[in-house]
Amino acid sequence: MEEATTTEQPKRARKLGRIAVYIFAAVGLLFSVFIAVMALREPPPETHTIDAAEAIEGVMTRNYGKYSETQRGWLYVDEESHRTYLVTVVQQKKVEGKEGDELYLVASGNAVESNSGSDSFYGVFQLRYRDGQLYEYSDPRRPSGVDPVTPERVHFEALSAHVWGWVVKTISTETGEGEEFTTTQNVVLAPRNEQIAVLTEFNAAFQVIGAGDCKETERRYAEWEKAQGEKKAAPAEGDGAAETAAEEEGDAEEFVPPRCTQLAWSYRTDPVTDSTFTPLYITRKPGMQGGAQTEAKTWKVMFDPKSYTYLMPEELKNVGS
Repeated sequence: MEEATTTEQPKRARKLGRIAVYIFAAVGLLFSVFIAVMALREPPPETHTIDAAEAIEGVMTRNYGKYSETQRGWLYVDEESHRTYLVTVVQQKKVEGKEGDELYLVASGNAVESNSGSDSFYGVFQLRYRDGQLYEYSDPRRPSGVDPVTPERVHFEALSAHVWGWVVKTISTETGEGEEFTTTQNVVLAPRNEQIAVLTEFNAAFQVIGAGDCKETERRYAEWEKAQGEKKAAPAEGDGAAETAAEEEGDAEEFVPPRCTQLAWSYRTDPVTDSTFTPLYITRKPGMQGGAQTEAKTWKVMFDPKSYTYLMPEELKNVGS
């Protein structure tokens, strides 16, 4: 029995040795295959960088003309009106995109011949790499209202984890009989495919006043209302008094002074984590509309991927109508 046991031990050792050799060989083979696969894989895409100063110089020159050292801006000449505009960059931001740097900028133009800012525009631009080539997507001339867009009127916003955009404030003014309407509008824009899309527009401020400020507007309305009451309370003089009053009313409608409206809105967004667009939380601050006080109110406005717009509620669309 001792001889048989002694003979089997070397056999078992040789067998275990062969198994160990096979295991090491298999591990080595797998490691070799892994190295080969990694070697045959395509190299990671090259990330590209953008020289912001050089890129901005190219964008502005292509779209607006020559740079003026004395006026520190680009001089753009409108082909139809032949009016010259001084165009400057009021916002620029570089972010990391899929293939490297992406550059966003906003330009603002104002007519140099006019002392008033009523003739002005702004432009929005994105530079990004696609398939290794640098492309420009732009909307170089959008109306900005009664005065030029300034840096504080441009907000650069992350709308989703992959989409950045701008919220640009524009101001317009209209005058009527004894009243003035001033509207400050938020315009939300973002690159989409090969163009710049308008995602929505909503008010930032709305004001209606008559002569002077809101207080003076309300005072004049109160005086007019008092005078109307006194007219109705006055006794008729003579048989033709009522008939004469009716004729005067038919000749011309009496001017009704406006009531004061002063409304303002703010907005905020959610932090973005994926491809879902953030809602817009739009808040109307306490104010006055048609002489009556208004309370604060907040709307949650959702993004519709099909129309690629924010679905603005009617209450925010028809302010002042």
